[in-house]
Parts: sequence; structure tokens; C-alpha cells
Amino acid sequence: MVVLVAMLRRSYRFKGLFLYQWFTIPVVFVLDTVWISAVLGVPVSQVLAGDALVAPILSFVLTGIWVTYVYRSVRVRNTFTRVGASGQVASAS
Repeated sequence: MVVLVAMLRRSYRFKGLFLYQWFTIPVVFVLDTVWISAVLGVPVSQVLAGDALVAPILSFVLTGIWVTYVYRSVRVRNTFTRVGASGQVASAS
């Protein structure tokens, strides 16, 4: 939610927050798996049975593509600056 608000407000912090969000995907997945295993009393191998790894891995890879875009794009660099949208002057050239 914080990343979304930073993006909508065109905050210069968005790029860093988006990167941190990407790093937390595997961390949250591991913590969630361990927690489910402990609460239900089943082995981790049973929690990860079937296609349980497909969605988190796909999410991590696709988000990684977007993180690369956010850090390399000139459009993103021009949009998310320290100057707020109200402080920018439009030019016709």
C-alpha cells in the first residue's frame, strides 16, 4: 500500500520502495511457509507440494522485470523526481 501511494503521489521514494518490495517477496514467502507449517503441524515439504512454488517464483521474476524498467527508464526518471508535480513548470517546446 505504501508503494502504491508513493507511485500515485509521484514521490522520489517510489523507486527505492519498489525495490524493497521486490526483495521482500521471497522473504514473505519463506516466513509464510514456515508459519503455515508450524500452525498446521505439517512438514514444509507437504506445504510446498504440487505447484506451490510456481506463483511466488513467477511473481519474483515478473516484478524483477518491472524493477529493471523502473531503474532504467528515462520516463520513470523524469516522473519520480524530488520536485512535486505542482512545482514543475510546463513548457510547450
